[in-house]
Amino acid sequence: MTTHDVRLTAPGLLTAAGTDPGDLWEALVAGKDTRRPTEALAGPWPEFDTAYLVDDPDAATLGVHRRVLRTSEKQARMALHGARLALAGPAERGPGWGLYLGLPTVDEELLRFGALDRLHKAAGSPAEVAALYGREVPPFSGLSHLNSTAAAHISAVFGLTGAMAAYSPFSDAGLTALIDGALSVAEGENEAALVGAVSPKVHPLLFAQYEELGWNGAVPGEGAAFLLAERAADGPVGSVGSVGSVGPVAGSGALGARLAGYGRAFGAGPQDRAEALVEAVHAALETAGTDAAGIGWVLPDAAWTADGARAQDAALDRVFAGAADRPARFTSEPATGVLGPAHPLAHAVLALHGLAAGRRLVADGDAVREEALPAPRALVLACGARGQVCAVVLEGAEK
Repeated sequence: MTTHDVRLTAPGLLTAAGTDPGDLWEALVAGKDTRRPTEALAGPWPEFDTAYLVDDPDAATLGVHRRVLRTSEKQARMALHGARLALAGPAERGPGWGLYLGLPTVDEELLRFGALDRLHKAAGSPAEVAALYGREVPPFSGLSHLNSTAAAHISAVFGLTGAMAAYSPFSDAGLTALIDGALSVAEGENEAALVGAVSPKVHPLLFAQYEELGWNGAVPGEGAAFLLAERAADGPVGSVGSVGSVGPVAGSGALGARLAGYGRAFGAGPQDRAEALVEAVHAALETAGTDAAGIGWVLPDAAWTADGARAQDAALDRVFAGAADRPARFTSEPATGVLGPAHPLAHAVLALHGLAAGRRLVADGDAVREEALPAPRALVLACGARGQVCAVVLEGAEK
């Protein structure tokens, strides 16, 4: 099978820390408090009066007609903003450009709880019920509740008409989009692929969703992470299965890294989830042509369930048990909150930023310090709440 050389470039990142990977890096090092009051939410978020929120993008920021805002959820607008950040460069897009998205479940109710109560009280008056519906139901609410709206708006705005896929709803969705998007380019299905993931919109109903899945009290966040998987040359490369190399991308002005290896597995329960993660990491290391000693940085998924945290800790302890120097583990959670499907992809974007500079971030108690990256590879994990797990090895240039 002929494969093409692929580079991962153009990282775009929208979080509470800002709209650039460098903003997030600096916020983490500075220990910046990026939380905001939750008073703007549609109802109270239990336990917290602050969360990691982002501004709802307006039509001017998104470069769309204001009618688009009426037919999209905030999740879709965050995704469109992230896509615009990643595609801000001068690259020309063609019909062979695809789109791969990791999306959460829609988390906004058709009617707010107060509206439901008012409808119940007005049930005996059809005219009053009709008036309440006219005031309370968002315009085009049926359209805004389709996750496909995010893909539709992005593909329409940027003219992406190649192969596409969307994955939902848990944190593995972002890395699955990255893997499949890069492979679609490597295998010739697309000339390039925009890869992205978006968080759930922080909302009172999200608490009910998290609580049912075993929420451990982690603070939620909003955001989107995007990057571009792009053919690095016109011709194919020789090795079967190659999914990238390192170097400058024409027109992008940025260094690229490659998805050197990946693994996917499934473990439904707390015990076999750790085993599944070990399996996925070993597959990623093997396809990357390296071992545990070749990893310089580990970015586990944001563990918002106790089971997920234990599974990741157990898996990483097993994988790196024989390593003389275990690579530092790090999460962006202190500056972003938990981003759901967007969190592992935000970690991938953060890793690309570190690989380009030969640096990594290390947690030092409550502080974060920056230091040299000892090996030009980062391991990024996703641990889905229902048992889906992914691991990717990202590789940069030797320094």
